Parts: sequence; structure tokens; C-alpha cells
Amino acid sequence: MCWESTHGKKTVKQYQEIIQWSGSHTQFKEYAKEEFADERKADAWLVAHALATKRVVVTEERFSHNIKNRIPIPNVCKEFNIQYTNTFEMLRNLDIRLA
Repeated sequence: MCWESTHGKKTVKQYQEIIQWSGSHTQFKEYAKEEFADERKADAWLVAHALATKRVVVTEERFSHNIKNRIPIPNVCKEFNIQYTNTFEMLRNLDIRLA
């Protein structure tokens, strides 16, 4: 099967679920929801692909319980039970050492 027919369809389905969740979430301001839902921006697509393919998201953003002005990737990951980490943790986990 080609990528488009398997992962692509799953990613689009997960993207729709994530956008629906973000749009109905009362914590975030309207402009934060609109920015997150902008299909030209990568955040929602990145999380949707990770959810569809059971991958780990690498981000420098941090979870913020009370944030209202934007929707951080870790907040979405927590909601959808997606594992996430930062760059240095990823490098440590992969046992990559910089000389």
C-alpha cells in the first residue's frame, strides 16, 4: 500500500479530530484556536501524523496547564496520549553524543 492511502488517510482523520477538540476547548481564546487550525501551519499536522503513526513528537514547547493565548504541542499530546520529548532528551535516548 502506498503512504497516501494508509498513513495519509489516518493523518487526515486524526487532524480533523484534533482540530475539532481544539475548536471546542473552552480554555483557549478564539485567535489561538484559529491560529492552531490554520492548515498552512505545521503544529496540528505534526501531532496528527504522530497520532496516526504512533510516533513521538519532538518539541521545545512545554506543557502549560493554564495557557489561553496559544495551543502548545505538549497540551495536544497530553490530550491525545501522544508521547513527546525535547531535542536533548531525544539525543540522550538515542545515545547520540556531540563531540
